[in-house]
Amino acid sequence: MENNPTKNNFFDQATLDRFCIDHAGIGIFQISEETGQILNVNRKVCTDLGYTREELLNMTIFELDTAFSDGDIEKWRQHRQNIKERGGGTIESFHKCKDGSVIPVEVTITYITFQGKSLAFSFSKNISKRKKIENALKNSEKLFRTTLYSIGDGVITCDLNGNIQNINKVAENLTGWIEKEAKGLPLEKVFRIINEHTRKKVINPVDKVFAEGKIVGLANHTLLISKDGRKIPIADSGAPIFSDEGNITGAVLVFRDQTEERQQQRELEKSRNYLSTLMNNLPGMAFRCKNFPTWNMEYVSKGCEELTGFKPEEFIQEDQISFSSLIHPEDLSQIWETVQNAIQKKKPYQIEYRIRTKDGTEKWVWEKGEAVFFEGNKVDVIEGFITDITERKNFEKKLKDNDQLKTAFLQNVSHEIRTPLNAILGFSELVKLNDIPQKEKNDYLDIIQSNGQKLLNILNNVLELSKIETGDIVITPTRFQLNSLFNELLSIFSIQAQEKGLKLIFSKADTNNLTIFTDYTKLDQILTNLISNAIKYTEKGEIEIGYFKKDRNILFFVKDTGIGISKSQQKKVFERFYRSDDPKTRNHDGVGLGLSICLGLLNKLNGEIWLESQPGKGTNFFFSLPAEFTLA
Repeated sequence: MENNPTKNNFFDQATLDRFCIDHAGIGIFQISEETGQILNVNRKVCTDLGYTREELLNMTIFELDTAFSDGDIEKWRQHRQNIKERGGGTIESFHKCKDGSVIPVEVTITYITFQGKSLAFSFSKNISKRKKIENALKNSEKLFRTTLYSIGDGVITCDLNGNIQNINKVAENLTGWIEKEAKGLPLEKVFRIINEHTRKKVINPVDKVFAEGKIVGLANHTLLISKDGRKIPIADSGAPIFSDEGNITGAVLVFRDQTEERQQQRELEKSRNYLSTLMNNLPGMAFRCKNFPTWNMEYVSKGCEELTGFKPEEFIQEDQISFSSLIHPEDLSQIWETVQNAIQKKKPYQIEYRIRTKDGTEKWVWEKGEAVFFEGNKVDVIEGFITDITERKNFEKKLKDNDQLKTAFLQNVSHEIRTPLNAILGFSELVKLNDIPQKEKNDYLDIIQSNGQKLLNILNNVLELSKIETGDIVITPTRFQLNSLFNELLSIFSIQAQEKGLKLIFSKADTNNLTIFTDYTKLDQILTNLISNAIKYTEKGEIEIGYFKKDRNILFFVKDTGIGISKSQQKKVFERFYRSDDPKTRNHDGVGLGLSICLGLLNKLNGEIWLESQPGKGTNFFFSLPAEFTLA
């Protein structure tokens, strides 16, 4: 006896296929090649445009697509013939909604053969969010730099001469060029593109941006030739960067790898059973389940394995795993309430929540579903789609973190700058008075000079951190003796230590005067920050500095007998703008940049930094550098 759990389910497969297409996250059209008459649409099209299916089936593409609003049928036929000859294609256009608004869309036309007949389907994706991002990138260079290194697409910025200024990690992976190598090079040297069919060179999109002064898109079937010879299908757009005066100062190029999309299109073209193929190639997982808290599945599509790591049969066989066991415990009650409220109102529902996959990875998913009723108000099953939105959630979190970082920066820096600046302004007024003794004036001048140095140190730290973050920092390794560096540090900090009644000790395990090959200035900066902090947070006892060789590295240390750092604070001390909430530290100046700068510099020097500390017993900072320097 055949034992096939999926086959034994009592439901109409064709109806389920129709339901899955209707609930897909992308609009699907079937349009007459000859007349432009709309023959069929899924529910997503109706949701996006605000029409009912019946209204759309009585319309033509000329009433929806602004590119064909002139009603020129010959233009339409020629357009479809060109795409058919290429086997398919992707374009950007605008669709008119029932309420009169217009939404930007990306339309992919695919031809497949089914039962000996060639059929064309148009897949319409609402790209309003992407367009908003592109507009935001145009309008705000600052926002662009914030999102540049975290955006999921490849991004390259150029100056007015077409030379590269910035290139993010995704673009590095696709082009094979790292930002350090690509900076200053002409775009066409790094971003080499050809037509997929003719293999002829394609016009540089940035040249079109400068020529037209507006956003432009890349032609379909474009290949990017990477540095190592890979040929990657891509889609992209270019946008001008404007100054406050409205002049073009450069351009930004946004592109993405279309390898996976092209592969999906090829699979659709080869498939005879186009409905099943379409459903299985949609991102995420189609499902049918019972309305139980355990969400026992009657059917899941093949996409569940990519989403969860589990095969479809593992969900269907109830003795193996229930879908609810994947859901984050904190989200279970919210999901149940959302679904039950939707069932009571007989409406579809949408919800976002967390799951844990088979390998333990946590993902954010978006689910859209609807209850199927029988015998009046009784719920038979729930059907819908679940898709992975982890990347979007991570991007939103990065934007939030950047906002918090900006706030922390403004709060810390404004406070730390205001204090010495007030002192400078106040004592400057006193110095101008004629009736005060010269000694008092000299004291005031010393205060002005001291606070001026504090301001300079704050600004230097902010500039140094900015260079580290943007990758503009320059590493210049030289060979030098460590004793000479430490002797200079002793001469500088001994007076500060003595003024606080502290002993500053230089010790090393190796009696030899070790020589190192690294950046002298950066190493001096790291040690200076650590020694300054040690003196600042130590009221009595001693500061010990030194180094010794360990394996193929040189280990440096700065030890103090100060207030120490609690376990909970130790994990945060290297964060930018972090200030301890320990009341013992609140009397000390600082923006919270010194240790984050040390960490950033050591990353560039291929080094590591860590600490050991106990509250009330002092803190020991250690960092290591390779004996022979190599660039990070």
